[in-house]
Amino acid sequence: MKSGFNFYVFLSLSFFSLFFTGCKIVKPPSLTTLAVSEIGPHTAKAGGNITSDGNTDILVRGVCWSISKSPTTEDTRTTDGYGVGTYTSNLTNLIPNTVYYVRAYATNKEGTAYGNQVTFTTGELSIAELTTAAISGITQTSAVSGGNITFDGGSEIAERGVCWSTHAVPTLADSKTSNGTGAGIFSSNITGLTGNTRYYVRAYATNAIGTAYGQEISFVSGSVLAVLTTEIPSATGTTTGSGG
Repeated sequence: MKSGFNFYVFLSLSFFSLFFTGCKIVKPPSLTTLAVSEIGPHTAKAGGNITSDGNTDILVRGVCWSISKSPTTEDTRTTDGYGVGTYTSNLTNLIPNTVYYVRAYATNKEGTAYGNQVTFTTGELSIAELTTAAISGITQTSAVSGGNITFDGGSEIAERGVCWSTHAVPTLADSKTSNGTGAGIFSSNITGLTGNTRYYVRAYATNAIGTAYGQEISFVSGSVLAVLTTEIPSATGTTTGSGG
């Protein structure tokens, strides 16, 4: 009887041992926050690395940020897929020249866990950066130029074009074109010129901070070519005959 009881206890203990060995304890995820990069006045990149899913699926992951410390998913956040490993997050609609706090987060059925806190400062707004295009198509009264806006200064380009004058360092107070908005390459038609005259040209771009200018280029407008046609009368000869 005693041996039967011991055998029953042995079987019970073996069953429970196998049961608990096969079960995994569910925990919150483990993760770190990646360093912030590509920082601009309004945007930046961050992300996270989930090293453990806590023995259950990662349902959502991303980063959260705020101008206050220890941001949570109740603050502004991204949603960047699911699962373990490294991921990248795009931070948008930031305020220029402002300190932000960022933490990666990951959620499983046990709850939401956060990575370490990372701090960064957004960039300041500035005037645009641009170059003036070479002069082409020069005639007596017109020419073609333009520009290339390589950086908008973190603020939308509201106006762009070229300005020109017969004096050096032309500005918007002189003659100018208006060639749309935004960064990139644009072309400008310079008109109303006087023949055989030296002009100075600069591309310009205006954003919320102010107006920036490209390098100065000078050229001479075309000359007036007058073609004079002189009509020369033909010579008339006189023949004198001898009388016979």
